[in-house]
Amino acid sequence: MKITDYTRFLSILLVVSIVLNIYVVFKLNNYKYKLGQESYTKIEDFKQRNESNMDILSKGIEENSLKNEDLLKLYKNYDEMSDDIIELWQQYRAYTQNAIPFFSKVIKTDKIMENNINEKIKEYMLSTLSKEMKNESNKIRLESEDLQSFKYMYEISSKTYEYFNEFNEENLKGATGEDKESKVIKNHYWIDLLEGIYKISDDYGNVQWKIESGDSTNK
Repeated sequence: MKITDYTRFLSILLVVSIVLNIYVVFKLNNYKYKLGQESYTKIEDFKQRNESNMDILSKGIEENSLKNEDLLKLYKNYDEMSDDIIELWQQYRAYTQNAIPFFSKVIKTDKIMENNINEKIKEYMLSTLSKEMKNESNKIRLESEDLQSFKYMYEISSKTYEYFNEFNEENLKGATGEDKESKVIKNHYWIDLLEGIYKISDDYGNVQWKIESGDSTNK
């Protein structure tokens, strides 16, 4: 092979390599953006359901009672919030697998599933709702252990609400709609928000939720 032919071959190989690298980077960025969009949707859903819970819990604690329809709303919200968190962790795992080391955001934890407090509260809500329906009661009286559990739930919800507001004030002030979504995705803020939710939940990891099964009570 002549030197000129060899040079031409290397040049073509280099061009092909550059084009392939650009294509890979484009596809990877496109994938990350789509991942960010899905995560943003989950974060917003979690945020709105948390606010709904906070209003219901505040009213219930103030009146020392809660109607069964409100218990059902809480159950449905915590069920969806638990699913949101599980999917967000799955999306975070996908993000880390496709991210460049030292240039990606990292959440340090080794107890993801144990920390999903929304799943625990969902089970507590289901147990409580089932008990009230079995007793043919249209509302639950919040006293002693149940009252304390609802106060914990309100604390978690309130701290999460405050955290979202503080984060928005510091990082997304004035941003709304598509502009807000774009900033959350491009800056991977959904990871910061997931970490904030995790830390709040972790503070209540040792709380025992009364789950009744038949005539026995498990803690």
